[in-house]
Amino acid sequence: MSDAGLIVFAVSMYLLPILFWIIRLDTKIDEEKIELQFIPFVKKSVRWADVASAEVLDYGTVGGWGVKHSGKYGTVYATDGDYGLAITMKKGQKFVIGTRKESDLKSFLENLGANKEA
Repeated sequence: MSDAGLIVFAVSMYLLPILFWIIRLDTKIDEEKIELQFIPFVKKSVRWADVASAEVLDYGTVGGWGVKHSGKYGTVYATDGDYGLAITMKKGQKFVIGTRKESDLKSFLENLGANKEA
């Protein structure tokens, strides 16, 4: 292997553990919007007014942590667990945000639906 190849390999061996240490999925959901930040890769904000449907589902494992593309679910943002908030946008895009708080999320969606109907 060349000197440059060895340097790239050595640097990547130090940077890869640091990357795994800083990766995390932060989600903030309120009555107006859903904010998703898959640090350090993706930052996304979606208004509820642009959402056609939302449900909490057991999507099973889709191959571990990361940002994945699934024919069934669209883009999946997952770090841990098998549950997620499945969103279908009015324009047809789909995505799933992984969660470990599925019961809290189900309660929030129920309350959000009741508030929108009132």
